[in-house]
Amino acid sequence: MVNRRHPSNGRRATTTTAAALKDGERVTLHYKMTLADGTVIDDTRSEARQGQPVTITMGDGALFPKISEALSDMSEGEKKTVVLLAADAFGVREDAKVQRFPLSPEEAESMKSQVQVGQLVQLPDGSRALCLALDAESLTLDMNHPLAGQDLTFELELVEVSEGLKIFGTPMVQLKM
Repeated sequence: MVNRRHPSNGRRATTTTAAALKDGERVTLHYKMTLADGTVIDDTRSEARQGQPVTITMGDGALFPKISEALSDMSEGEKKTVVLLAADAFGVREDAKVQRFPLSPEEAESMKSQVQVGQLVQLPDGSRALCLALDAESLTLDMNHPLAGQDLTFELELVEVSEGLKIFGTPMVQLKM
């Protein structure tokens, strides 16, 4: 527990803050993710998300490192805006990840019944790619993340910090090797 003044009311309160967070602790937060032009990509307060905050276990790799850093000095109820450059988010676009796959006439015919240009497809390894072109001779896929090359802005609100999962009173954390 850390004594801090709550930013909205100025009263002294004893709260667990992200500055004292350890891997395995749970963080509940609201966020809005936008592109540089203001386009909203995701918002926990949206109707699609039923206005519910998300709860994430610290140290499980679910957050971009710079978002974890930003949370580290926030108090419950505090809001912060963080801008991530593309390299710190989903990465920069890589031309080498746009690949053309030759197809036999039979494969091309089969693909046309399954895939359309502009559609995301799931590959056998579980990754996803965007179909850029499909013709009688080849299939062209973009395996960059759809948000690769995009700078992102996150509006964060730290709602709550709580203890993580315990098994028989012992904290459970992810083993990193």
